[in-house]
Amino acid sequence: MPVRPVRWSLVLSLLFLPFASSVGAQKPPALPDLLKLAGESLAQYANQLGSVAADEEFMQFETTSGQMSTPKRVNSVVVLHGTQDGTLHAFRDVVAIDTVPVRAKDDRLAGLFKNPTQASITNAESMTEEAVRAYFGQNLHLLDNPLLALDLLRTANQDKTTFKVDGMKKVNGVQTAVLKFNENGKGRLVNGGSYVGRYWIDPATGAIHQTEMGFVLQVGQIHATVKFTKDTQLDLLVPSELSEQAQMSSPQGGLSNMGGGGQLAGRQSLEGRAGYTGYRRVRAQQ
Repeated sequence: MPVRPVRWSLVLSLLFLPFASSVGAQKPPALPDLLKLAGESLAQYANQLGSVAADEEFMQFETTSGQMSTPKRVNSVVVLHGTQDGTLHAFRDVVAIDTVPVRAKDDRLAGLFKNPTQASITNAESMTEEAVRAYFGQNLHLLDNPLLALDLLRTANQDKTTFKVDGMKKVNGVQTAVLKFNENGKGRLVNGGSYVGRYWIDPATGAIHQTEMGFVLQVGQIHATVKFTKDTQLDLLVPSELSEQAQMSSPQGGLSNMGGGGQLAGRQSLEGRAGYTGYRRVRAQQ
C-alpha cells in the first residue's frame, strides 16, 4: 500500500514544540526538583523491577521504496532487568518469525536471571544480538530497548544531558510534567550523532508514563516512542507499546555498549511497532 514520505525534520521538530494548549492550571515543577524526584524514582524503580519477563510482538515494515512492505512479525521473550546500582537493561530471545516457530518457547532467557551473574548477562546479550539478525534491518536495533531513555535520566547520567521543563500534559489520566532533553555534545550512544527527546513524568511521584527519543545524524534520523502502562500483577508501570522509525541514507559509525552495539546500515527506511504482554516476575532460584 502506498505511504506518504516521512518528513523527518518535522518529526524531530515536534520534540521541541511547546505545550501551551495542553497546560492546565497546575504549575510545572522547577527543573532541579523534577530531576531529583525522577532520579530517586528511577533508583526505586530499578530495585522494584528486578527481573521480569514478557512476550514481545515486533511488527516491522520496510519503506525504502516509498511503499510499505509486507510486515515481518518477530516474536520474542524479553527480559527487563534492573540492578542494585539503578541501571536498567532489556534483553530478548526470538521464538517465532511470521508465526513460524524458531525454537520452543521456554524460559531459556528468563532462567539466566533467576540468579544473575556477569556470565548470564553476557549470554543474554548474545541472545539479543542473535535476535537482531531476524529484523528487517539492524537500524531498528538502535532504539528497540524500551528502557533506554529511562537509563539516561538516572541521577548518575543526568550531567551528560541538558534538560528543560516544557509544561504539563495529561497521559494515562495523569497530569504529567513534560521534560525535554538533549545530549551534551554528541557521540555518547552513536558515533557522530546526538540524542534528543522528552519524558512525561508524574510530578507527585516521579513515575514516567511515556518517553520519546530520537537521534540526529548527518545521514539520517531515528525516532522512537515508548508508552508505559501499569501492570496490576507487578504493580509497576512497564512498557506496553514501542513505535520506531528509522531512515538512513548511507553507512554511519557503530554504537556504544549503552546503545546496544552493532553497526548502522545505510540507505534504508524502516518502521517498527512492538507490543508487550504477559508480564511475569522472574523468581530467584532457591
